[in-house]
Amino acid sequence: MEIRQLRYFLDIARTEHLTQSAQNLFVTQSTLSHGLRQLEQELGVALFDRLGRGLKLSQAGVAFRTYAARALQEIEAGRMALADMGALESGSLTVGVIPTFLHSLVPAAVAAFSSAYPGVNVVVRDLRAGPIEEQLVEGQLDVGIAFYPTEREEIETEPLFEERLQLVVNRAHPLARRRTLALKDLAGVPLAMLPRAFTTRRLIDESLRAAGVVPLVRVEMESVEGLLDVCRWGDLASIAPERAALQAADLHAINLHSPGMVRHAGILWRKGASRSRAALEFAALLRP
Repeated sequence: MEIRQLRYFLDIARTEHLTQSAQNLFVTQSTLSHGLRQLEQELGVALFDRLGRGLKLSQAGVAFRTYAARALQEIEAGRMALADMGALESGSLTVGVIPTFLHSLVPAAVAAFSSAYPGVNVVVRDLRAGPIEEQLVEGQLDVGIAFYPTEREEIETEPLFEERLQLVVNRAHPLARRRTLALKDLAGVPLAMLPRAFTTRRLIDESLRAAGVVPLVRVEMESVEGLLDVCRWGDLASIAPERAALQAADLHAINLHSPGMVRHAGILWRKGASRSRAALEFAALLRP
């Protein structure tokens, strides 16, 4: 079994298409097909079900994917350990970040890391909390940055800071004169919110439910920055993490009276996995 075969398999598992994976990996389609056949012959199972021109992971492929990703991550960690001896002059670092921190916490750390270690290629993936945990477990990420507690036992978290959720409105909004607000006062206030698939939205809904408030949600968007833009141009309010609110100086942020309106940010690691010096150095840049 060769490393390139594992790379072929994992990319095809992601794209489910030989032509696309061949382009991604800069190899011919025949080379890719041959490598995949060799891997399947060695394992003695079909890793994919052939569906017309596409491919779909078989049951065996689904089971093997996690181990293949972990194997590559360990190999990369070993390569980075050797690179560490050369003062991080080469290698790569892949970071998963929830959208909330992509525009506030992470850019400065990425810039500082790149300046200190220009030979290390940094890849930052914009992901929700669930996929961050999943990709950490599968070995596709070196480190994650998200809110906790996490859903998966295979993840361990290093606390960073607490962050309040605030009501955000434009300067002409009827609530723009308020500095604080009780949750019960949100009854009847038109809101623009994240969808219920987001952990932050579920936390907000639980807090409002405890306060006896049924939120009047008129708009749902999958981007906090998009929600803030909606607030700029209309009469809607939104509930956003304070770091995101601070980035919108033209809007007015109102503190909400509720102990439940607090999120805990942390650095996420796969439990028991090797941590390269690159990941450790990057994590150090995130700490207060």
